[in-house]
Amino acid sequence: MQFADSFKYRWQFGSLFFTILTACLICTNRLSWHILTTPLLTAFLISAPTSLLPGIIRIVVQIVVGEIVVAVCLVDAYCQIYLKASISPHIFSVISQTNLSEASEFLSTFIGPNVFFQWRIIGLLLVGILFPLSYIPAVKNKIGTRLLRFFPRGRRIRIVVAILLMVCLVVELPASVRFLQFFRSGANPDFVESLIFRNYHQDMPTPLHRLAYSWQTTSVSMRAMGMLRANTYGATIDKTSHRSPHIVLVIGESFNKHHSSLYGYSLPTTPLQQRRMEKGELFPFTDVVTPWNITSNAILHLFAVGSDDSDGTLANRILFPILFRRAGYEVTFFSNQYRIKGFFSGATSEAGNFFLSDRDMSDSLFSYRNSRFSQRDMGIVRQLSEYYAKKTVTPFTLDIIHLKGQHFDYSLRYPSEESFFSVEDYADRGLDRQSVLTVMHYDNATRYNDRVLDSLLLFYESMESIVVFISDHGEEIYDNLPVQGRLFQRPDKFQARNEYEVPMWIWCSQRYFEVHPEIIASIKDATSRPLMSDNIPQLLLYLADINSRWVLEEQNVLSPSYRKSRRIIGGEVDYDNIIEKNHCN
Repeated sequence: MQFADSFKYRWQFGSLFFTILTACLICTNRLSWHILTTPLLTAFLISAPTSLLPGIIRIVVQIVVGEIVVAVCLVDAYCQIYLKASISPHIFSVISQTNLSEASEFLSTFIGPNVFFQWRIIGLLLVGILFPLSYIPAVKNKIGTRLLRFFPRGRRIRIVVAILLMVCLVVELPASVRFLQFFRSGANPDFVESLIFRNYHQDMPTPLHRLAYSWQTTSVSMRAMGMLRANTYGATIDKTSHRSPHIVLVIGESFNKHHSSLYGYSLPTTPLQQRRMEKGELFPFTDVVTPWNITSNAILHLFAVGSDDSDGTLANRILFPILFRRAGYEVTFFSNQYRIKGFFSGATSEAGNFFLSDRDMSDSLFSYRNSRFSQRDMGIVRQLSEYYAKKTVTPFTLDIIHLKGQHFDYSLRYPSEESFFSVEDYADRGLDRQSVLTVMHYDNATRYNDRVLDSLLLFYESMESIVVFISDHGEEIYDNLPVQGRLFQRPDKFQARNEYEVPMWIWCSQRYFEVHPEIIASIKDATSRPLMSDNIPQLLLYLADINSRWVLEEQNVLSPSYRKSRRIIGGEVDYDNIIEKNHCN
């Protein structure tokens, strides 16, 4: 039987074809050749094979396939209308891990009568209702007779359809090959994260493509987290001398290094850090970058450590706090951003889940974890003080403190009565008033953050303690680019400077100076070495003198054996190459 030789054959998949095509086009926000050709090709590739099925089986399969496609498009349309984003890995991950009770609560809360006043929802519901009716013989014959006037039988229609399909295939072949390769490759978790991170799903032409992509990325992410979890639970140590009894890791947020007067900024945003540096107790590191400019990715890499036989992917690493617990350290985590969130646990960062939100993982990594947020970071300092006041200080501690820092909205990150800078301080920057206010709030938040950090150091002054501070990533604050925030795209030289270069310093108490002069000397020697934040676990393990197969001397910045490795930012860009080219220009 030749294609389109009769109306009967055309009808065997024509109804499904037009249903899929219409539903996909309803979810389209913009027009382009890509947006038009992909739904045409997709609708044909899904519907045509169903015509090979016999009788009633074909009808049932086509109705089921058509209604599933319409349902997927309804979800995509709803997300676009109410969540301001199409189907994405994050949304897919949340949906896939939501139980019946949570789903019913969501439906009762977010789906009401106003849904039926949205043209996309109305259009898709009509398509979903009319599609199965088209299989009723009376309806089919009536509609079919009219369609024949527009789609003549015979050779001409075969030629037109063949040409149209060939054009669609030629236009879509490169993108289709890349799409299929993504599935066949098994996908490296870091590569997957970089695609999610750049909102790659937004370039997908149909809800079906976005759903398939989201399913694949979430699957890859969850497999990687499963391996990371298994590796972490099975990690062991050989021995330790507890060289540093009290180690503190402080993680800042959205801290643009070039807005810190400790690093030469023109306004006094970090006077307390400068004062401690001048006293010789605080040592700034000058060449540190983060692999990601998004918090969840950056912290995951900050926590993950590999051994000498790891292949570099997250799936073959462990989370370093487990080694401290194995060594007898009490490990606490005070965060002003992350809580344990039930079903938001399991996979990695941008796929919609995060290891710090997983209760079982959290219980394994930490001896204690705070359960409440504070409006500003000084509240975290108070929570830390309250915790220590209620218990006897154990001999060996690792405190991990995660601040909200200079996270947007900057004006909320500091008390208004502690505002130090005014718009007059930025008169020479050539910015409009709104931009000036943004920069002013950011610098005031940075100065407040300076006081928070100093309060933490005051708390640890009486102990034999060493504090490592590093920010998760930087921020654009109308410096080299006319924007604020972060740009989720392939980093260029300006983003490398403002979003990926991060401040880092090490502070030691007076008692620590007295007991560990050799470590102080190694810190002084290392401050100008190029470093990436994912090497921080090796530094901390060295400070505790923990020996394990996960310890790599060449990745410890304080070691004479330290060897700089490639510093890849944003998942694909060599930071040092960007900087060298920038200097050459």
